[in-house]
Amino acid sequence: MDELLEGDEPSRERFDGFRRHPHPHTDADRLAAERTALRRVAKLVAGRAEPSEVFDAATIGLGQCISGAKAGLWRFETSGEITTVAGAAEPAKLVTWPVGSRQPVAGSHLVAKVQDTGRPVRVDSYEKVRPSVAARVREEGIFAAVAVPVVVDGRVWGMAAVGSVRPGPMPADTEARINGFAELIATAMTARNHDQQERRLLDAASLRPALMDSLLQGQIFDDWSVWETANHLRLPSHGPFTVIAADVPAIGTVALPDIELKLRSLDVYSAWRMLPDVQVGIIHVKSEQQFDKVLALLLRTTTNRVGVSARFDDLRDTPQAFHVAKVMLRGPSDNGSRVAMFDGSILATAAVSAPSVMLKSVGNIFRGFDDLGDEERELLFETFRVWQASDASLSVTAEALVCHPNTVRYRLQRIEKRTGLSLSRPRDVAELCLAFEVRRHLM
Repeated sequence: MDELLEGDEPSRERFDGFRRHPHPHTDADRLAAERTALRRVAKLVAGRAEPSEVFDAATIGLGQCISGAKAGLWRFETSGEITTVAGAAEPAKLVTWPVGSRQPVAGSHLVAKVQDTGRPVRVDSYEKVRPSVAARVREEGIFAAVAVPVVVDGRVWGMAAVGSVRPGPMPADTEARINGFAELIATAMTARNHDQQERRLLDAASLRPALMDSLLQGQIFDDWSVWETANHLRLPSHGPFTVIAADVPAIGTVALPDIELKLRSLDVYSAWRMLPDVQVGIIHVKSEQQFDKVLALLLRTTTNRVGVSARFDDLRDTPQAFHVAKVMLRGPSDNGSRVAMFDGSILATAAVSAPSVMLKSVGNIFRGFDDLGDEERELLFETFRVWQASDASLSVTAEALVCHPNTVRYRLQRIEKRTGLSLSRPRDVAELCLAFEVRRHLM
């Protein structure tokens, strides 16, 4: 406060916004006026009045605590300054602290000590203060001052202060009396902060579905939009990411309850969207170990099918990843697991990139097996898959299938005959491999 009192006197036109109030003349009158002012401020706080209205009413009440006083309310800034937010005095011409004016905290004993200690501070006389400071304060008509902190959410938000225009120390109970107003101001600011935080959370909650839809539908294009969208969704702007699509068991139900909170417990950031038939999430996975933890959590959590895309780095690739996750969700499972993960290979990517085209293209290849029974047909297909995974080694394939290499050779020859493709020609082998990928994921 004293550095505000020490500053050059501003022009009188700037003080029109200060509220005035008749000053009580006796101790009884002053106490009654103070209690009335406290009730008035409390009512404003309870009614969620605008801060400026609370500040003005509280400052008038502060001035009524002490006979012949000037009162003010200040807010601490992160810039190392203090801003006047309200002021009052009787007579009104004594008000010399314009709302909105700023002064540095440094060099002011009273202000700096309130900010540093978060406790009430008083100056009983400015006679022992530096001569230059004392002279400026005396020009303002101040002989003594008391300031108390305004603490909002555990932080010293500002201070309320009263300066006496009469010689001698201020009464011993001054701190306690003005602290009642400071506490009401703190309550008002705490409620306002909480209201603002709640509004921000509600705004973010309402915005998240639209942003998720924009990502899933490929409506995010430039780098700035990617960053802004990731920020609102509380995701990193760079991958690796993966998309998870979980089958919703029934309308109005959730496939993966509390999945976002469970992933956060694993230090995994994610954003989720409920669609009519699927719950979809974009997951940020920092490492292979973290990805394994995510898969393990999905296995423990879900009772329905879940499709998982390959990892990708750019959020603009989300639509393709979402498509892949849905393909994995709807397609057959190799090992019977409820969680089907896409391996991201070139063959698998080609197989799922255009499902309708691929299904039509491979239809002729598998039509040659239609006359076989399910068991016999599956035996041939399994032999080809193992042979492919064994790098075309007859002996390794035979060992895996527990049969003779000649048996493997015979089965492969039957596949060649029924498809019209030769396993000795690389192009034919590529077509067969792609056909089996399509069958694995789409048929």
